[in-house]
Amino acid sequence: MDIKIDLKDFRKFLNFSAMRRNTESFFFKRAQFFLLLILFFSAVYLVFIWYVYIFHSQWNETRVKEYMEAKQSKSEAVFNRDNFQKVIDESNARSIEFEKPLEDVEDIFRLNK
Repeated sequence: MDIKIDLKDFRKFLNFSAMRRNTESFFFKRAQFFLLLILFFSAVYLVFIWYVYIFHSQWNETRVKEYMEAKQSKSEAVFNRDNFQKVIDESNARSIEFEKPLEDVEDIFRLNK
């Protein structure tokens, strides 16, 4: 059995430019289908991730309570009722001041003194 491979015949069989052209035309004709397929599978994957993290979380009730206590204990925004009341009082004082009628206002638009 004598097997001889001729490179010229092999190159004609594996015509790379024709293969590339055929592959490009195949993907260009079906590009919209492939994009929709990619979009569909990515949406399914994202819904799966959402479902796992929301409905099958690994936190039990004790861990949830520990987390809530830790967040409440080191809260950066602490409501100070005294400072809040001070700001409200200043705002009320300003509104009262602006409601007073003006007396003896000098006319800045007069032509002669």
